[in-house]
Amino acid sequence: MVDAETLMKQAGMTADTWLTQAIEATEHLPISEESRAMIIAAYIQAAAQDQHTMTIRALAENGLLNRRMD
Repeated sequence: MVDAETLMKQAGMTADTWLTQAIEATEHLPISEESRAMIIAAYIQAAAQDQHTMTIRALAENGLLNRRMD
């Protein structure tokens, strides 16, 4: 299992990558800055949800969701 500090660092790098992708995808669209900001925010939210889903999937596949912690 990966330690919390490593996960935190990876999360920051992943968020930076997502933000860069969203900015590049919207930089040439003929829209207002407010609309662009909303698209970037939606992109980041969708990417974060995907990451969350994949984390839950990994936990489930490794039998860690139903484990009792007594």
